[in-house]
Amino acid sequence: MKNILLFHVSPRQKGTSYVLLQMCMEYLSEKGHICELMHLYPNLNNPEKIRETVNRADTLVFSGPCYINTYPADTIALLEDLSVHREVLHGQYIYGIIQGGMPYPHTHESGLSMLEMFCKKCDLAYKGGFVMGLGAMLNGQPIKKLPNSKKINRQLQIFFEHIDKEEDSPRQVYQVAQFKVPSLVYRIMSSTMNRKIDNDLTNHGIDVKQRSPYFISE
Repeated sequence: MKNILLFHVSPRQKGTSYVLLQMCMEYLSEKGHICELMHLYPNLNNPEKIRETVNRADTLVFSGPCYINTYPADTIALLEDLSVHREVLHGQYIYGIIQGGMPYPHTHESGLSMLEMFCKKCDLAYKGGFVMGLGAMLNGQPIKKLPNSKKINRQLQIFFEHIDKEEDSPRQVYQVAQFKVPSLVYRIMSSTMNRKIDNDLTNHGIDVKQRSPYFISE
């Protein structure tokens, strides 16, 4: 039996990251672990409480959205604060859950890489994570709303089992659950998004056909 801190690092209290963390907590509680759920944002101005809670934990599970290729900025600030107050870090096991709107996992994996770097710096045991695409489609709804929900549920159970047994969770666990989007759909999506961007720029008085200022002049 372990003390497990489930750290919700999304600014949205009841969004998709929370749904995933709730599933994780239910699984681990059934296995007999002592689980504590903490929301980051209501405690941003109470770092002492956060440090005390982290200090009590044997294992930490972070769950949050992918904002521009990693967790939200306040999560990074949290990790920086913990790296300064090393007295609350004592070799805990660290797992990460990160989800985002894009269907493929590689867009969001850098968030887990950041957690891994944090662990190396602070002598913690990074044990892996779970990446889920299409999270924005859920908007806090159950996983069953996703087109690949059966795969997601199956692979999440494997990930939760790794946490229960304090095992490393390899990338293959979440890669198996990836939603396969046909290449033609990607082309249509990119074309549609590019047109929307061009229209937005034009509406703001920007000539989309002008030479980019970021090109180096010869």
